[in-house]
Amino acid sequence: MLNENWVTQHLDGDMLATSQDVRIAKDINRNLDIQMESHLAHVIMLIEQGIISKEEGKQLLAALNKFWHMDLSQLEITPGRTDLFSNMQDWLVKEIGLEVGGKVHIGRSRNDLNANLSRMEYRAYLIDFALNICDLMEGLLEKCAQNLDVVMPGYTHHDQHAQPTTLAHYMLWAYDVFARDLQRAHDCYGRMNQSSMGGAALCGTGFPINRPRMAELLGFDGIVENTIDATSSRDFIFEMAFVFCMYLTNLNRLSELLLVWNVREIDMIRMDRKYCSYSSIMPQKNNPIGIEALRGAGEISYGQLAGMFTVFKGTTPGGGKEPYILDDLMWNIIQYTVPTPLFTRDMIRDMKVNKENCLKLAFQGFSTMTELADDMVRKKGQSFAFAHKVVGRLAAICMDNDIPCESIDAKMIDDIAMELFNQKVGFTDAEVKEALDPRENVQMRESMGGPAPKEVERMMKERSKEVKFLRKEWADKKVLLQNTMQNVKDLAQKYIDEKEG
Repeated sequence: MLNENWVTQHLDGDMLATSQDVRIAKDINRNLDIQMESHLAHVIMLIEQGIISKEEGKQLLAALNKFWHMDLSQLEITPGRTDLFSNMQDWLVKEIGLEVGGKVHIGRSRNDLNANLSRMEYRAYLIDFALNICDLMEGLLEKCAQNLDVVMPGYTHHDQHAQPTTLAHYMLWAYDVFARDLQRAHDCYGRMNQSSMGGAALCGTGFPINRPRMAELLGFDGIVENTIDATSSRDFIFEMAFVFCMYLTNLNRLSELLLVWNVREIDMIRMDRKYCSYSSIMPQKNNPIGIEALRGAGEISYGQLAGMFTVFKGTTPGGGKEPYILDDLMWNIIQYTVPTPLFTRDMIRDMKVNKENCLKLAFQGFSTMTELADDMVRKKGQSFAFAHKVVGRLAAICMDNDIPCESIDAKMIDDIAMELFNQKVGFTDAEVKEALDPRENVQMRESMGGPAPKEVERMMKERSKEVKFLRKEWADKKVLLQNTMQNVKDLAQKYIDEKEG
């Protein structure tokens, strides 16, 4: 049998399984400022539209300012009022009377208000996330510049030597995937930054409100026009959650690289001790828990996004309990995502690079065989099919007989070519040695986007300019929102200070 108190507690539709006090505490701690900004803007719009008088607006604005700056721990909570707004409205009535205090809610509903508060709260976190990504991208470029000449093996199939590359080339890979995350955030922001105010409960209002003016006052780019859409749609939350989860996937791929490189038997990098943990029994241990924490952020966030789809898939347009559950799930994703770019930047900045071991490993695993085959085509006029078969057979013989790459000579290659095609390749030993040197391999790859230091430097310079532009773009958004809040405060104060007559 259902617990009767549980049912009563949740009849209001604002919560899933949290108490009234917890919900109100969340409102105060997470979005008090944007709530109050919204209330001031709404009253200013009501005054401008002549829906309430200037004197009524003055009283409301002064009372709202007082509420904003009072000690809300002393706020008297009305039983059954499960959000801050409803209790604030009760406080207004007690403070300035029912006739004026009761007019703060004209032409709006909690439905459009809460949808709009979600947009305002999440756009601010999206900006913080984007600026943090810019920090990470700048950190990757710094590491890139410091390691242009660090030759190392490139991997496919998780940990299989493929071709030689550089640490700088890998750092640019990470930069580029995070730059695309930033592009997705930009697109998401454009759809998120549309005002829901004026949608009211579902079908708008008969009062002559000014929806574009509300959007302008609150720093939105426009409005969600259809009032059902304005009050009930939450796809902007899903889109932001996906942007974060896609970023975390990219971050997890980088984290996996760092874990592989950090393995003692590989030892191409060493994580700084501040990002590691000790063992309670093994005194020599430095466990890379910083990397593991980044991976865990993704695993948790994917679960929250899956929960969001499950919660919202069967809801019809209109108010209900589900949007509040989405907010709680999204908040969990935000907490696990927004700080991670800065942590990652610092961890990469502080990691030690073992340049000697990077080069040593690049000589192993036959990662230079592609260049040997290419040289057969470029210098000896062979088809690539011929070169692929000869070099493939050569690599198999060397691996089966534990012959190191450095021991390969021209005679060995000619013997295999004679066996397979009854013709010699004609390399000199010097040509073979050059083709199998990972440093020469990297220098050869000057095609656009390749690991040659000259090409990496070109990409790095372009991206250094790009990230400065991106940082300014997002910083301007942050300043705009700060300015719009200040403008609302100033307009409210102007009405409050205005002399009668």
